Amino acid sequence: MKMEIKELIEELEGVISCNLIDTGTKGIEEVHIIADKKRDPKRIVRDVETVCLVNSNFKIDHKKISIAQIEQQTTADFSNLQETRIELISIYLENNRSCCNIKMLFNQQEFVASYTANRGEPQEKLIARSVLETINNYLSFEGYLIAEDVFTINGKEDLVIAQVNNYDANNQLLEKLVGAVYLSTDKTTAIAKACLKAINRKFTI
Repeated sequence: MKMEIKELIEELEGVISCNLIDTGTKGIEEVHIIADKKRDPKRIVRDVETVCLVNSNFKIDHKKISIAQIEQQTTADFSNLQETRIELISIYLENNRSCCNIKMLFNQQEFVASYTANRGEPQEKLIARSVLETINNYLSFEGYLIAEDVFTINGKEDLVIAQVNNYDANNQLLEKLVGAVYLSTDKTTAIAKACLKAINRKFTI
């Protein structure tokens, strides 16, 4: 039921990403949504209530539905990457966490890269940059991916969120993308997966 409701919610107009907290005994306890700013959040909440009620005969308290709204643009052309298969094999930090090593698989071809932190660069940004620069360096598409922000929302289950911007050759913003994953593994891997989630509507992951 949980996965089916999640998929239906993510099909709603304005919804970018959705995560559900399920206690396993009381069912869905919380609904966390990232949405664009095109719709009134109250309308999204009502839509979520309807999805839960109609699909599973489950009435959820609107107070348990939280919505974070961001700017979302959709002008970039990733059409030549729609069939690209991207997989994260491994990612880890070393040298007192100032170096990030990453191994990724693109269409069954393995790529290994290492990135050193810039002066004053937070570890979270280094991890995100390592993922995105590997994609920038080894795949051909319109634009250049940059990690705009990486942060964690603390709750019953911590949620790692990555905000990724795609710029053209003239440094003009083409698109804003957001990905979120629960912090169920180590934080380094969670950040990497959140970055991949951010582009999962453009790539096949």
